[in-house]
Amino acid sequence: MAELCLKDGMFILVFSLLFACSAAQRDYFVPNAEYLTWYEARNYCQVHFKELATVTPENIKTITQNLSSASWIGLRRNFSDAVSSSAFWSRWADEEHLLFQNWYPGSPVLQKSANCPAAAAATTTSTTTSSTQFTSSNMMSSDGFPNMTDPTVASSSGPAAVTEGVEDAGGYVEDSCVAMLSFGAWVERSCSERLSFVCYEDRFPGRVNVTGLTSQSAVLTWLPFPGTIDRYRVEVKVGGELKVNQMVTNATSLELADLTPGSLHGVRVFPVKGQREKHPQETAFYTRPNKVENLTAVQVTETSVALNWSKPVGNVELYSIESEGVETGRSQTEGTVVVNLTPGTLHTFAVLSAVNGSFTRSDESSVAAYTRPGKVCSLQVSGNTHNSVVLKWVEPMGNTTGYRVKATTASGDPLLFSGNVTQTEVNVTSLPPGTRIKLTVTALTNHDALEGDNVTIDSYTTPKPVSNLSLNATHNTLEARWSPPTAEFFTVRLLLDGVVVTEKNTTGPAATQHFDGLKAAAGYAVTVSAVVGNLSSVPVEASTFTSLVPPTNARLTSSGEDTLTFEWSAPENIAKVNYSVRLHSAFWGHDFSDVVNATSHTFSGLNSGTKYDFEVRIVANNQRSDPVFASNYTVAVEEEIVLSMMCSSAQSLLCDKTDTRKSVVKELEEHFRKHLGDSVVWELKQEPKSKG
Repeated sequence: MAELCLKDGMFILVFSLLFACSAAQRDYFVPNAEYLTWYEARNYCQVHFKELATVTPENIKTITQNLSSASWIGLRRNFSDAVSSSAFWSRWADEEHLLFQNWYPGSPVLQKSANCPAAAAATTTSTTTSSTQFTSSNMMSSDGFPNMTDPTVASSSGPAAVTEGVEDAGGYVEDSCVAMLSFGAWVERSCSERLSFVCYEDRFPGRVNVTGLTSQSAVLTWLPFPGTIDRYRVEVKVGGELKVNQMVTNATSLELADLTPGSLHGVRVFPVKGQREKHPQETAFYTRPNKVENLTAVQVTETSVALNWSKPVGNVELYSIESEGVETGRSQTEGTVVVNLTPGTLHTFAVLSAVNGSFTRSDESSVAAYTRPGKVCSLQVSGNTHNSVVLKWVEPMGNTTGYRVKATTASGDPLLFSGNVTQTEVNVTSLPPGTRIKLTVTALTNHDALEGDNVTIDSYTTPKPVSNLSLNATHNTLEARWSPPTAEFFTVRLLLDGVVVTEKNTTGPAATQHFDGLKAAAGYAVTVSAVVGNLSSVPVEASTFTSLVPPTNARLTSSGEDTLTFEWSAPENIAKVNYSVRLHSAFWGHDFSDVVNATSHTFSGLNSGTKYDFEVRIVANNQRSDPVFASNYTVAVEEEIVLSMMCSSAQSLLCDKTDTRKSVVKELEEHFRKHLGDSVVWELKQEPKSKG
């Protein structure tokens, strides 16, 4: 179907109509208020357009829809000088062959008739200056001739025929040219008659190319117009505002400068012939937006980086964010957060300004930034000594270049150890003994310049052993003292015969511990361990015996002529001990001793009637308690010894006196008492004086 194209009149020339036939890609023009001979019309068309119109079945209705009177078209009887040429009506003014004819009935007149007067030239008074848009429809019959039943085709006697001067169309015209009536039929007219006319111009389907595109410049190139023109007018508009209006002569390119970055530029290049601009070559392009400025990574985490930048000069619709050359997102503000990154890794980010739905982009602005390394996992402590610990961990997800290990006291001060390592196990040394230690491991990246989050664990160095442990015991108490190392408290164990009797923890760093209610004469051991946290030092041990307590209630339980059995009571709460027993008689010089583990003992082989002294002591730890004593006699076997005493005196009858006798007996008793005492059983009796 034909396409209608309308154009406004411009400059000095005023054109009433521009219409096109799409099949031929031509534009058709009927200049307003111009009435010229066929020759003048053709010259006009050649100067301002291309040629007088060539009519085809495809364009006839398109052309006639805007005709109001007979108008010249590009056909005449003969284009040669020889009037007698036989090639009448064979070609058009543009050299195309005549393949289609649409003559008004009775036309053309092939030869001159002597009986008919010459056809008078008809004139037209049409002064239509308006232009309208219309579409073509088929006004031809299937055989290529006018459809006479169409109401737009008038007969020769109709009003239209009279108006357009076809009432004498049957006359022969020697030098005839063809005019087309407003309803499409052709008639012959004298070429010197002044009529309106129809010009055509080939529509040039050229397109402007844009190269060398930057944010503020571009190079336009276009195809040269195939006909003769004077120059080109280049028009560039941005948002309806005319930015460039430049004439170009003898060139088909133009360098544009000072354009608006990131903006849509509409371009039209008009071929100009005389004072008329022809159909333009057109294009539109976006200038590249300026690149963003001040691109900065303002905040990094383990898996994200926040970017900020400044809006560039010019227009920007959105920003494209790329990571490692792959677009990760878009933003309409001057900032974004790129997520799902690998921890501890150097990432390169690019931000590009974009317009035209992101198809037109700026040069990239780039920045490189490391994500923070992840946190180490499964941090644990082992191998605690009094001045070192072994620290182990599992490397975090992502990448690291090393680890920073620090050790401080629990309060954080002072710094005890600091070092960078690449392995996941380190022996932390030079630590104070018996101290709570705060251990921190931090993953590093970017050549150890960027730290991850700290992971901290508390542990202890083992304390040093106590020194100068001493014990002071009584028969039922014990006190331990020592010189303390650094520790939180001390665990003191009391052992008897290798078995723990009791265990006590000191309150705070006290360096003494008291035990009471102990067994006497018992061998006790005391161990002391310094403790911090859950760690203890090597225990230090000392031992001693509680002091000895003498037995009590030594007593004779049985006696015989040559035996004595003694029994005694052991002290309360005493360990299992031995007893040292002794029995002696100074009179006889007897001395019996033994060590027994019972609380009774029988002595034998004694002399009867003798007083024996008994003593018993507790023996333990190479010590002896104070003795407890008892004395008793073996059973006496009586023997009578008769002593006769001779008495002589110078005094008559002195020995016979009672007093003298008593005195002698008393003196004798004193003598026995002196020599026998109570060591043996004896008795001195004076026999009565016999009567002589």
